[in-house]
Amino acid sequence: MKLRLHVHRTFTGGWCADIDDDHDRQPDDPYWCVDQWPTLYEALTAGCAQLAKFTTTRPTRLSQQYTPTAA
Repeated sequence: MKLRLHVHRTFTGGWCADIDDDHDRQPDDPYWCVDQWPTLYEALTAGCAQLAKFTTTRPTRLSQQYTPTAA
C-alpha cells in the first residue's frame, strides 16, 4: 500500500491534512485527518509524524475506527 499525505488550505484560513491510499479515487474516508492546523508547518509536521507511525502499525480507515454506540 502506498500512502500519501495531502495538505490543503481550508476556507476558514487554516490547513487540513489527511493521509490516504495513493490509489484511492474517492478520498472521502482517509486513514487520518485533522481539519484545522493554524500553519502549514504544523500540518506537515503532524502528517509526517502520523505517516511514521503507520510504518509500524497497519492503518484503518476513519469510518472503521469509530463506531457509534446506542444511547
